[in-house]
Amino acid sequence: MPDTLAPTDPRHAWLRHLGRIGADHGFFDRLSARHMALFVDEGDTLVLSFDRADRTWDQGDAGLPLGFDCVRALEVSLLSILSIDRTWFRDAGVEDLLQTLAKEGFFDSYAQVLILATGPDCGHAAARAARHVPGARVLLSRPAAAISATHAPFERRFTDDRASDPDTPPPLGPEALQSAATTTILFDPARAPEAAQAALFRAPGTTRIALPHTGPALDRAVARGEVLVPLTRHLAADTLTAQTTRKVLRPILRRDHGYLARLAKAAETSGHPERAARITTTGSQRPKARPRPR
Repeated sequence: MPDTLAPTDPRHAWLRHLGRIGADHGFFDRLSARHMALFVDEGDTLVLSFDRADRTWDQGDAGLPLGFDCVRALEVSLLSILSIDRTWFRDAGVEDLLQTLAKEGFFDSYAQVLILATGPDCGHAAARAARHVPGARVLLSRPAAAISATHAPFERRFTDDRASDPDTPPPLGPEALQSAATTTILFDPARAPEAAQAALFRAPGTTRIALPHTGPALDRAVARGEVLVPLTRHLAADTLTAQTTRKVLRPILRRDHGYLARLAKAAETSGHPERAARITTTGSQRPKARPRPR
């Protein structure tokens, strides 16, 4: 984030709004040049989320971190770790915060801790952070387990990021999740790198839920309150299954034109032109879901 912003820049409103929330209900701290943390103390369940500030900050004071809808709807506390752009959260400030909170018994003071993240980089960091919170329940959308050539030689999407080596120091996310109570991985099996990354998550208690042709629409859907709140409620109650997940996601995905386009193309490719036409017609009749850039 630039140190000097134009007065009309909506990020001013975003920063002020999160600062007020932190001052009134917990804290809002700058951890480093590209990382910050918002804590809201509301209930005896804690949601620990990893999110990108640039996903919402252009919305001004309407842009809130992943998990904030759960504070309102489920009366949970929230600790949101935010990055500016794709940093993989490889930062001493982030690690110092998590280590200090764990050492001081902060996570242990809650009846339950839920870890949430969407996207490869946020999911990568959230999985690694699970080592600080034994017994947490974890929900990750399209996470990257690893990106280095050593651990993920198939991964070609993030080769430019390998120089920063976010996979070290160990443990990798799949290893850190050995201490989690449950882990749910949402992914698109039609995308080879996503399917390969999902397969790396093998800790006990891990459930992988395949959602074909969703791609980035999956992250957009999960970030929406009408999806995240019920998914989080199920996560907390240990009732999050493939069936309940698809039921919650279905109405939102059916309003995402990118998802519908991929679904129609898949139907056409597999020799079902009539089904492709129905999907296309349905998509043209539905209003577009509001975009949530990542």
